[in-house]
Amino acid sequence: MTTPAKLRMIVMNGQKILQTQNNNEWETIGTIKKVDEGIKPGVYNIYLAKTPSDKKQYEGQIIHVDKENAIFYQQVNKDYIVHQLNAVDGKPVAGKDVTITYDGEKATLTLIDALKNKRTLKI
Repeated sequence: MTTPAKLRMIVMNGQKILQTQNNNEWETIGTIKKVDEGIKPGVYNIYLAKTPSDKKQYEGQIIHVDKENAIFYQQVNKDYIVHQLNAVDGKPVAGKDVTITYDGEKATLTLIDALKNKRTLKI
């Protein structure tokens, strides 16, 4: 797996930019794209992403799918987890809240129903 030395994603004004650090300067790589629905504005330092452990569950938002390197990033609380696309059963979609459960090398992706998690207020 070849990941750039340092990779971050910047989201603002409905756009997302991927940047890599080169000689202590951030350079934009690729084109500026429309951000996926549900991803909040901010700087995502995805180079800090950790690899998942076997027999563990990760709940959070998918923030970036990198088809070229066959990986995707998930934000779990304040951490980032980098998953292998071919290890996960299901199609990760950026902006969606999911639970990814590992059982050894294989993982199962389950969509978290946003409506189920919202509490209804009766007046």
